[in-house]
This record gives sequence, structure tokens and C-alpha cells, in this order.
Amino acid sequence: MTEDMITEDGSGDRKHLFSDKLRKYEDKIVNFIIDIGTRKRVNPKMLQISSYLLIHESLTQKELQELTEFSMGTISTYLSAIVGVGGFQKERIPKTHTFRYLYSGNLEEMATRGIDVMISTFTSMGVYLNGKKKELKKLMEQNKKGAEHLSQRIDELLDTFEFYKQIFPMMS
Repeated sequence: MTEDMITEDGSGDRKHLFSDKLRKYEDKIVNFIIDIGTRKRVNPKMLQISSYLLIHESLTQKELQELTEFSMGTISTYLSAIVGVGGFQKERIPKTHTFRYLYSGNLEEMATRGIDVMISTFTSMGVYLNGKKKELKKLMEQNKKGAEHLSQRIDELLDTFEFYKQIFPMMS
């Protein structure tokens, strides 16, 4: 958010930072980030606050409250944690008692780390699933119900991983 969007008292002058249509896109991005992060057991509130900071680059606590509908106490607690971890910083808005919180990291670096995690996950899952296929082969020989179906589903997943290996050659 640019400095000219902040009023003299640092509070901002609007209920929402984006128009309704852009707000829908923003919500989808935030939900996507929360979905990925919660799978890695990251706190959803921390993810939501971080997501808005990534999207807007700079927000005050009041703006975060409007976006998240969290209490000021919750926002303050999570902002302290987020700033403490790094990648985000806190700076005072001149001539006010209000602080602006900014993403100070590198989005390209963050995206690259995300791809590295995805590659690592696919590689680990491929090893795991190939091991399970061997076990399922024995169960299919014993005519265990569902073993063949599960084996087919694993084959489909492994085929999908092969597709991603073509897109991301470093997975091989």
C-alpha cells in the first residue's frame, strides 16, 4: 500500500483496500496460502496476517483488523511473532504513533523455497508409494480385496509425479 493511501493519523480512509472484484481474488490467494501452510502445521491466523502483508506489502494493525476481522490483541501478538521470525519489519509512520508492517523479504526467494519443498515432497512420496506398490503386489497375489484398485491409484499418482518431473527436471 502506498503512503498516500494513509491518512494523517495513519489509520487509512476506507473499509476495504481493494474493490469487490479484486477482493475476491485477494481472498482466493489468502485461502490458497492458508491451505498450503496449514498442511505444514503453520498457525492459520499467522498465515492469514502474513498473506495480507505479502499481497499489500505494507499494512497497519487497523488495516489488518479490517481485512482479517481479528481482535487488535490477536493481530499485535502475531505481528510480534512474524517480525521476530524475520522477513517482515515494523516501521513508524512519520508524525504518528502508528506503525506500518512490511514484507521485507524476497518473493522470488520465497517462491523458489516453495518449489524446493514441493519437489522434496514429491520425491519422498514417490519413494514411499513405490515401496507400497511392492507390498500391494504381494497382497494382490493373495487376492486381497482392494489391493489391485489401490495399486492402480498409486500408479496414477506416480504417473502424475512423472509429469511434474518433466516440468521441473531437477526432481529427477
